[in-house]
Amino acid sequence: MRDTIDFGIDLGTTNSALAVAGDDDVRILKNNDDQSDITPSAVWLPKADTVWVGRRARHRAETDPENVAIEFKLEMGLADASRTFGKAGVTLSAPQLSAEVLKTLRADAARYAGAAPDSVVITVPAAFALNQNKATLEAARLAGFTGSVPLLQEPTAAAFAYGFDDADERAYWMVFDFGGGTFDAAVVSKRDGDLRVLNHAGDPYLGGKLIDWAVVERLLAPAAARDLGLKDFRRDNPIWRGNFGRLKQAAEQAKIQLSGRDRTDLLLELVVDGSEETFEFTLTKDALDAVAMPYWARAVNLCREALVESGLGASKIDRLLMVGGATLAPGLRELLSDPAHGLQIELDTRIDPTTVVARGAAIFAGTMRRPASESVVRAVGEYGVELAYEPSSTTTRPTVAGRLSGPSGEVDWSGHSVVIANPEGRPPFRTGRVTVNRVGAFATEVELDEHRTSRFTTELYDGNGAPLPLAGGSFGITHREVEFGGARLTHSLGIALADHKFSPLVRKGTAVPTRVREIFRTSHAFNRSDPSAMVRIPVVQGERARADRNRQVGMLQIRPVDIRIDLPAGTEVEVTFEVDESNLVTVVADVPLIQAQFEAEIDLDDVLTPDADVLADELAEVERRIAEAQRTAATSPEVEQRLARLQEEGTLATAREQVRAASADAGAAVTAEERLREVQAQLDDIDEAAQRPAKERELREVLAEAEELVERVGRPTDRAELADLRTRAQDAIDRKDIRSIERETEQVVSFLIGLERRQPGFVIRLFNQLALDTSSMRPAAEARRLIAAGRSAAARGDEAGLMVICQQLVRLLPQSEQNTVVGLVRS
Repeated sequence: MRDTIDFGIDLGTTNSALAVAGDDDVRILKNNDDQSDITPSAVWLPKADTVWVGRRARHRAETDPENVAIEFKLEMGLADASRTFGKAGVTLSAPQLSAEVLKTLRADAARYAGAAPDSVVITVPAAFALNQNKATLEAARLAGFTGSVPLLQEPTAAAFAYGFDDADERAYWMVFDFGGGTFDAAVVSKRDGDLRVLNHAGDPYLGGKLIDWAVVERLLAPAAARDLGLKDFRRDNPIWRGNFGRLKQAAEQAKIQLSGRDRTDLLLELVVDGSEETFEFTLTKDALDAVAMPYWARAVNLCREALVESGLGASKIDRLLMVGGATLAPGLRELLSDPAHGLQIELDTRIDPTTVVARGAAIFAGTMRRPASESVVRAVGEYGVELAYEPSSTTTRPTVAGRLSGPSGEVDWSGHSVVIANPEGRPPFRTGRVTVNRVGAFATEVELDEHRTSRFTTELYDGNGAPLPLAGGSFGITHREVEFGGARLTHSLGIALADHKFSPLVRKGTAVPTRVREIFRTSHAFNRSDPSAMVRIPVVQGERARADRNRQVGMLQIRPVDIRIDLPAGTEVEVTFEVDESNLVTVVADVPLIQAQFEAEIDLDDVLTPDADVLADELAEVERRIAEAQRTAATSPEVEQRLARLQEEGTLATAREQVRAASADAGAAVTAEERLREVQAQLDDIDEAAQRPAKERELREVLAEAEELVERVGRPTDRAELADLRTRAQDAIDRKDIRSIERETEQVVSFLIGLERRQPGFVIRLFNQLALDTSSMRPAAEARRLIAAGRSAAARGDEAGLMVICQQLVRLLPQSEQNTVVGLVRS
């Protein structure tokens, strides 16, 4: 009976792998299909009640594409995404397809262990969202894993695989995980036996699949259309679906072949008018590298971002850990080693990049105790024991505690004792008699053999030293040189507010598990007679200030099903977010008014595939914004630099290709959405960069006015406040943070207004300046009415009433003009 989970699965976009932790090592389990270390994540249903998974299914993607599903990991978490298998007459969702892969791997584990495991560690990309993680757990449940299924981030798993040796080594590493469908970068610290992930960056839709499709779209498809005279030869044209499937397979195989040569000849049959035509194409390494370079460049830039966020330069990183089959590409390794364009970090390729994540998952699984299942079956007269210990330890003398239970009823434990022994130890180990306290509890240290698993048994003795029958009591503890420093949140998690701003509740990098509380107020009344009453708050993940530039991953729904009274609008609801080690979220809501607590629900089941027409409209909007930005680039080096990065990473070209394919491929649709969201966010930054010089000038101008006015009429307290404002303003300018610059401008303007209000005639001067030009005030009729009322108040000498009118007039001005009011007063 295993004490720990031990089995780890890398559930990949292109390939999956299974590993198991033993007493002294970790091994990759070969599959039952072709005795390979990896199993292609492919499912083929040639007829009803027949399912093939793995290499055989992958090969059928060329000859029977209508009945084969591949690369469905990218559709995880989409409620409406599915694949239909015509011959079998069934439709399967991405979690159901992933479950078929997991079933195969679980059967391989059963062949090794003699019984199918009910618990397993499954890896997920660090960039996965909540709904994608939930879909992964659903796939595990469908596959028969009914026990504990911890989710482990892929770069963390890779760090485990590389890091559980050389405990004395003190180093910083960077994980470079370029897989079939996703990219993750992680900065890892290894210090005194503690392995800790410091920071993540990644893209859940950047991987080898995009490079394959780019080769098809930019090289193979145009050549095939030209050579064979194919009309409307597009990926989204359903009549050519089979041919594009064959081209995709050919591109993938050619990419693998070019890992060891400079050119490869493609020869494949394409179906034209019902008959097969031969298509030939020579693909060179240089041509492949040219297509792949933008995707590699994006990965490199994400690594640089992770380093900046960690406060580390590349010179501080000792090794770059290569993970994922795509990292076998010579061109990528050449780029990473390039002193000008790469990361300038030594590449570490000691472990097979296609299986390293599975190895790390198994190592982690070996540190996780199996959940307590049914109690050990006891024979009549047998005693029982419940043990508490860590299954993995970095010390050779860990503590083990336990509590005994009698055969039936209460037991007088006076004089009882236990002995814990490891007869197979090196040397054999045996405690002395450990006294049991009055409630049957005990604790003692045990000795471990270094670098292996020590197996112990527990013996029970009565007050006279006679042995008593004890059920259970056997356990194992593995000595390891390194321990995991804990998981961290890879995305900020929060809600979208009514003004479209993002309100983060838990920040990226927070150690998990964690718990946070926030107070919300209901926007409308809750009536018990209205069963549909509900608070709905979008839950989003990301780092952008605008909520719609982040990913919506669910809907927080608070249903007042247990309220005893009607609740008025504005009622306080205290919401507690809990994030576990797998980055999964649960929510509890308290209503203090009625002292009631009820479960709130994050609905992760309404995240849908983006609509192709909506994506096309957004692409047009993005292209319009880029054209505008290009017109300002000549006058702004920063704008020019940011546009150059968009070009370098090929973000817009990828977006165009994925938008074109969106109607035929749900994976392409979500990739397009992610790319467009990223471009929009970068264009927001470009807009801010273009506006910032003017904003900085405005801040400096109002500061100069404030300094001049303080010099004339200021008090000592005014001078101190101005010095503080000057320091904060310079900090905002140095940080190039336009939001802070605008905030500081408002603070200086408020300070100026306060000074001006102390000067005689301020209200009259303010009104006269506002009355000079009302052309930008809206609505114009209201401005005219206020001007007339102001003249009457001035004639009466009513300065208080005139100030109220001035405030109303200022609010009619555009926001960009409101901050200049003080300047107008003093000019």
